[in-house]
Amino acid sequence: MADIFEEYKNLKSFEVEFFDDVYMHRIMCKIKNIEPDRMLIYSENSKTGDVKPKAGTNLTLNVYSENGIYNSLSRVSEVHEEDDITIYAISYPSQNKVTQRREYFRANLKIPYVMTVKRKDKEEIIEGETVNICGKGICIQTNKPFLPYETIDLVINFKNHTVKTNAEYVYSRTIAQNGRPAFQHAFVLTTIEQQDIDYIVGQCFLYQLS
Repeated sequence: MADIFEEYKNLKSFEVEFFDDVYMHRIMCKIKNIEPDRMLIYSENSKTGDVKPKAGTNLTLNVYSENGIYNSLSRVSEVHEEDDITIYAISYPSQNKVTQRREYFRANLKIPYVMTVKRKDKEEIIEGETVNICGKGICIQTNKPFLPYETIDLVINFKNHTVKTNAEYVYSRTIAQNGRPAFQHAFVLTTIEQQDIDYIVGQCFLYQLS
């Protein structure tokens, strides 16, 4: 259990993939509790709607961590509905491995972005350049921690291409910059179109070849 806890304890959210009878779905989940024989995770009903795995569904957990992107396999044993969240009891993640999927290949590209963060009745606009980027996520740097939020809208402005997507916050780490603390925040791009993923992946590979 200790190894699993170390892997997941600092995550604010992670991506869960699953198939129904026809389609593959992706939702963002968070850790609720780690028990001796299972993990409890949950999704926010306002963000997932009716897209929810059922008991018996096989899951792929995509964990965007500081050390890379990890894929794990799990299975839903129980589902419990509440007013604002749905709680899933799942088996311990197994077959953990660093992903080789092209959409998670990261490059240290500095691309201008505009992030609109909605917090209750307020909006905060964050602008800057990415620290790194991949087809499914970005990392940015700010001078303060990332506070609780309701939604994140993101625009990434390449020279010849604009990407618009929603995002979910997954983790932060603190660094020192000019003797002062700074914060690097990572996000998963949750509603990005496949053509935009392909474009970003292409830019990342071109960066590595330059």
